Amino acid sequence: MESKKSLDIEKVISLILRVGVVLSIAVISFGLLAHILVNAKVASLIIKVGLYILFLTPFARLVVSLFMFLLEKDLIYFVITLAIIVIIVLSNMMVSLRF
Repeated sequence: MESKKSLDIEKVISLILRVGVVLSIAVISFGLLAHILVNAKVASLIIKVGLYILFLTPFARLVVSLFMFLLEKDLIYFVITLAIIVIIVLSNMMVSLRF
């Protein structure tokens, strides 16, 4: 039973990573096509959105893992994952505020 739960978690995480990468490729490709055809600033914005999706995909994996560990009552991995998320969020906030 435990290996089935582990397999289900791996499938969910794998799906999140695949969807994030495919979505970012689609958005970036659309932005590049728009840049070639229209050459507008909107195309640049679309490409940036695609890159943000690509950057946030691993973070989404962390958030899903956090909830999975909570549901499994695996507190050690929950705390470790939460600490990683807090470090990432705080470091991004510090960079944004230019500390």
